[in-house]
Amino acid sequence: MSASAAPVIVLVETQLGQNIGMCARAMLNCGLDELRLVRPRDGWPNEAARATAADADIVLEKAQLFDNIDDAIADCQRVYAATARQRNLRIPGLDLRDAVTEIVEITPPPKTAILFGPEASGLDNETLSRADRLVHFATNPEFASLNLAQAVLLFGWEWRQSSSLESEPIAAANLPAPREEANAFLSRLEQSLDDSGFFINQDQKPHTIRSLRAFFSSSNASSEELRMLHGVLTALSKKSPVSE
Repeated sequence: MSASAAPVIVLVETQLGQNIGMCARAMLNCGLDELRLVRPRDGWPNEAARATAADADIVLEKAQLFDNIDDAIADCQRVYAATARQRNLRIPGLDLRDAVTEIVEITPPPKTAILFGPEASGLDNETLSRADRLVHFATNPEFASLNLAQAVLLFGWEWRQSSSLESEPIAAANLPAPREEANAFLSRLEQSLDDSGFFINQDQKPHTIRSLRAFFSSSNASSEELRMLHGVLTALSKKSPVSE
């Protein structure tokens, strides 16, 4: 497993700097060092994070800060989202071990992001709609609560164990397009639907857009397929010649 195949850990709206530090420590324990932060509540950089990182300074020093989730995953081709609850989204769900097995066996290795949500509430549906897979942790159903660093450590441990095993890789000739390409198409699709009067009920528009985003995220469209879909939109936008 090459270093370039190591997943990116994305912490979304983390509330406490101390938890970011503990996540950095858990990451480095497992050989992961690429951390991205989306709107941490207490700002960044954060001295409380350094105090709890236990010398995992390399992770904190390399950490990148983003204003929104789309920018944080723009260069990623696969996105997994950790969630403790079943959600009303048509996105495949996997338990942790199966998700990690899928990640390490795809070749050539795509740029992969793992999303973790705020400590109190987890990821919201708007963020989850960006994911290809929802990842569930098989904890005690009567006490399923994990703190953020525990969840990151469990993922990192499974990844480290699985990536060290010899296995027959799964071929993936056409890698999914980077998220920035998928988002560009989805923005164009939304504008086209607006222009055509598709959204008769504006109150339902956000739900429809989330559903479309979840559909395209889980479809893992390649760059070539997105170019084809852009061509479809271009063709549909052309006015039909008026018959004489």
